[in-house]
Amino acid sequence: LLNTARCASVAAGRYIKAMAGQAHPVGSKGYANHASDVVTAVDLYAQELILHHLKPTIARYDLGLLAEEGDQDESRLNRHAFWTIDPLDGTQHFIERATGYATSIALVKRDGTPLLGVVYDPVHDALYEAVAGQGVSINGAPMPPMAQPKDTDRVTWFADVSLKRHPDFSR
Repeated sequence: LLNTARCASVAAGRYIKAMAGQAHPVGSKGYANHASDVVTAVDLYAQELILHHLKPTIARYDLGLLAEEGDQDESRLNRHAFWTIDPLDGTQHFIERATGYATSIALVKRDGTPLLGVVYDPVHDALYEAVAGQGVSINGAPMPPMAQPKDTDRVTWFADVSLKRHPDFSR
């Protein structure tokens, strides 16, 4: 399953990289949050590429599916595990021709416990992968453990660009 996710993520990522730098019509999913609302034909085709790889595993192992683009069939609620995919995670960055996008695929137990995950950054040709209890690797090499912060009172907060429009942003 890890190899299937790896192949799917890299195939979609290479397609996305080939499409980068071009103008793409931007559609709307109808969400209130702009960063999660935008969609392009690149998102949709990248998802098709990923599903081409994952569908045989769905049938063989009776897995569910939660996909970013398109209608959901609720199979994730009825199966022991499900694939969850975001074919172009960071579409807004892609549209703006900036770095900061990737393909993301995970296999998750019905209760939400992650089993494995793969993220491919096509800009930097970096493949991150993890299997529960086995650590993280980048392009096949184990990722060293992160050092513990010395200042335990500091909090690092990550948010999308919509945070700047929040009424209390300046505060």
